[in-house]
Amino acid sequence: SCTMCCNRLQQCDTQDEIFQVETLAIKVMFGVLGFLLLVAMTSLLRKRKMTLDSSPFHFIFGLCTRKESPCDVYDAIGKDSVYCFFLSSNFTAWVLAIGVLLAQGVCFVFFIQAATLDFGAEKDWVYQFVCPRDNDDCNDTSDVNGRGWIYFVILLIVHLTRDMGNGLKLVWAASRYGPSRKSFQVLFGGIFLFSVTALALYSSVVYNIAVSRSNIELIFNTVILLFVTDLDEKLYETLHVVSPRWLDNVTKGVEATFEVIVCDVLEDNPNPDDLGTETRRGEIDSLINACRRELEALKRERAIKMEEISRLKEGIRSIRENFISDQGKKDKEIDSLKKDILSIRDILKIERANNEG
Repeated sequence: SCTMCCNRLQQCDTQDEIFQVETLAIKVMFGVLGFLLLVAMTSLLRKRKMTLDSSPFHFIFGLCTRKESPCDVYDAIGKDSVYCFFLSSNFTAWVLAIGVLLAQGVCFVFFIQAATLDFGAEKDWVYQFVCPRDNDDCNDTSDVNGRGWIYFVILLIVHLTRDMGNGLKLVWAASRYGPSRKSFQVLFGGIFLFSVTALALYSSVVYNIAVSRSNIELIFNTVILLFVTDLDEKLYETLHVVSPRWLDNVTKGVEATFEVIVCDVLEDNPNPDDLGTETRRGEIDSLINACRRELEALKRERAIKMEEISRLKEGIRSIRENFISDQGKKDKEIDSLKKDILSIRDILKIERANNEG
């Protein structure tokens, strides 16, 4: 074994840098999954009158448990992202959402695999030291300093915090729908959103540790990795251009199915007998909101048709005025011709009378 290990190009790194990032990634993802399942179970237990004020996760639940705090699951999962397709019952929409999820996961796995330090294999790892054979001292080639890592942390916080928070909201709100298909859709959507964000965070950290040797490289690699997290939004924008009608049908179905709910409509000691009543009340409110949207749509269509009718009336009026104007000109021309004919006839009569005389 060696404290400072080198390859054949005299590029070296410390033995402490060698750790199995792939194995650690699997452990991290299992830990994330366990944490999310704990959040879901805690939400379910809280719904069943469990007191959780002493829970170590109580600060997280504050994201979606304040009274009168709207928890729109459609807005949380992203109205401009194909992840909202997890709330849809359309098979094609689910295939697209899962495809994007897998594509993002595979991309992050590529970066994680490239971040492994292996002295006997060609990896993306950039060695931090150069140790010439004729010199006992090694040269540190890394220029990354505290300022670069501060910008790195800021980029991650700004870009990933929202998705992580929304993923927790979805997992927490899943129990509000009871044992139903909608509950599983919200739960899976929250797990997928939080997990892919956590994977992005992990891959950003390990890959930059492996290859970034300057502040510019650190920021550049971070931006590239964070761009992968936007694939779901880019696909949504593409569908909006390629197939807007299909996309509109899918999103309308999601809007009709998932209404805005209040995350904490229950008191600290709710009455279990009222849960069914509140569920039915929520369904009735959902139907009322759907009818209101249909009414608004009909009003907009009526306004558009009235505008078209108004334009048609203006066109007909313009045509009639033009016709009347043209008819008046023709009548004047006919009167002028009649006068000319009468004048010619009178002249002919006078000439005939002169000839007879």
